[in-house]
Amino acid sequence: MILSVQEIKAQNDPDPRGAFLRSLAVPGWGHYYADKESWNRGKVHLGTDAILIGSIFGLNARTANLQQKYITLSNLSAGVDISNKERSFQLAMGDFNSLHEYNDFQLRSRNWHRLIEDTPENRWQWDDPDDRRRYRELRSNRDRLRNQIPVLGAFMVVNRVISGISAYNRARNHQSLPDLVILPVDGTNGIAAQFNLRF
Repeated sequence: MILSVQEIKAQNDPDPRGAFLRSLAVPGWGHYYADKESWNRGKVHLGTDAILIGSIFGLNARTANLQQKYITLSNLSAGVDISNKERSFQLAMGDFNSLHEYNDFQLRSRNWHRLIEDTPENRWQWDDPDDRRRYRELRSNRDRLRNQIPVLGAFMVVNRVISGISAYNRARNHQSLPDLVILPVDGTNGIAAQFNLRF
């Protein structure tokens, strides 16, 4: 018959893999699972994740607001609705005062593949060059903010992985207990005790 302290406490010890997976799902959860009394490291990861999520929502709201502003400006000052226009069309509007000016430049540059069809819905004409510059600035700011969102998403992934590894190690350290094994001694009526301590 073999009795092991490790086996007796196995049901109460946190599973390192479970701690890792929990922190992948919600940073800090694995630390709480591994040690409810002391999970300050987990709180840091949880707080970091909350800040990153809030930042992503904030950037999404800000980019949506900027987009609505430059769409409205193009409607009022340039006379075209760009809500369904391709990015190349929107960029052209920021660089040229009118469709005629844009197409004339492309013809002189022999960029025939860049010509925009001269139809009423494509004929923009800025009333004020300052409005065009404002439009271009709004679009540029929107693009800059939108490009930051994937970076924040990558930080969230990194935070989860680091939290998972840390929680895994925390749970594994909880299992670093002395193993006491009691074995019968062959050929005698006695028993022997073996004490193993893992580091």
